[in-house]
Amino acid sequence: MREKFGAFAGMRFTRGMKRCAVLGLVVLALSLLFETRAFAAVLYTNSETGYAVILEDDADLLTDEEEAALAECMKGITKWGNVAFKSIDENPASTERYIENYYREKFRQNSGTVFLIDMDKRNIWIRNDGEISLVVTNSYSDTITDNSYRYASRGDYYGCAKKVFGEIETLLSGRRIAQPMKYVSNAILAVILALLFNYFLMRRAAKNRVPERHELLSGMRHHYALTNPGAEHLRQTKHYDPQSSDSDSGGSSSGGGGGSSGSGGGHSF
Repeated sequence: MREKFGAFAGMRFTRGMKRCAVLGLVVLALSLLFETRAFAAVLYTNSETGYAVILEDDADLLTDEEEAALAECMKGITKWGNVAFKSIDENPASTERYIENYYREKFRQNSGTVFLIDMDKRNIWIRNDGEISLVVTNSYSDTITDNSYRYASRGDYYGCAKKVFGEIETLLSGRRIAQPMKYVSNAILAVILALLFNYFLMRRAAKNRVPERHELLSGMRHHYALTNPGAEHLRQTKHYDPQSSDSDSGGSSSGGGGGSSGSGGGHSF
């Protein structure tokens, strides 16, 4: 036994053996890193609803402290569905297409919401489905990104994400959010309608009185003369007009399978 141990202790590792050992350690470290990152993506699961909080900051926009604080802001949404934050710095597709694929990958068609910061296309985008999409509609998604894109323009990505998730939770709780663009649009529309109404009133008032039909007829002199009446038969043709059947009157029915479910909206920054 001692001779065998002594012979093993006296062995020298060749250069190839050292390379294999280093390569094995690198592979093991990478696998542990990926497993840790995949596990860390789900930061919280609501024990009552089963919905989860997912945070994947691939573009490295947030500090560790900001990620922890943002996860706390996202927890309230898990009463109604899953919630995810995603940032990317490379995107070969459109922002909307990317977030739709990402949502299906993470949540399928379950209730949830995803907020994406696309640094490649310089867009922020929201994608909702299930119960949440019934409340956070396309219009509200556009409004939320309108209210928050300025944070991203200043480089405050944590403030941008916090604003987005805060307003989503506000809507889900049955409260209202600020809609400045909607109010401005309504005000402009009201001004335009008022100007048009005043224009038609002024135009109608400026017109001279138009005489009635019976007044015009009473003032006309009637004269009618018919000379050499006659008729000439030129030709006769036949025209076949079959009665339409009931099957032709049904029209084409529209199928509802073409539309995509869910809601969403975005804004550039």
